[in-house]
Amino acid sequence: MKLPSLLLLPFAATLALAQQAPDTARPAYDGSASPDAVKQIYIDQDCRILPGGNPILPGKRDKPFSDPVICHLESIANSSHMEEKIVGNELYRSRVYIAEQQFVLQNISDGEAKFIVEVPINSDWVIDSDPQPASTEGDVAVFPVYAQPGEIVRLHVGMRHAQPLKTKTIKD
Repeated sequence: MKLPSLLLLPFAATLALAQQAPDTARPAYDGSASPDAVKQIYIDQDCRILPGGNPILPGKRDKPFSDPVICHLESIANSSHMEEKIVGNELYRSRVYIAEQQFVLQNISDGEAKFIVEVPINSDWVIDSDPQPASTEGDVAVFPVYAQPGEIVRLHVGMRHAQPLKTKTIKD
């Protein structure tokens, strides 16, 4: 039995595609789509969720969005005070500025979640919190926070800036 040549054309095209070399540009599998993998949720300094992969890397990204059930801020405070230190017969003084906030993170998934909180640091400020960031990438401090299903965790992030004032000589 002879098949019409018109019917053989789609079959030949499919066979030709199947014989092509596999795509070598496929990215390596990192396990992130595995059902047992820890879900990573990227959070910025304003408690917004950053969709997609690592948001620190440059390139086009989706816009961040807010979900107060997953993340909200509490205890936002800014303060300043004077610090003094005597060394020999000199009095060193500084005006110290403190900015701090507490992230309240809730894992609403049915598996473990890893929140990756990213806080930018001004060049003349330092992170003054416990725990310290796990890493600093450029001018961004990165705090990983793990949460079990349904668990609510808190992360306190404080920053400090000391502005030195004129040194005074102490008379004997």
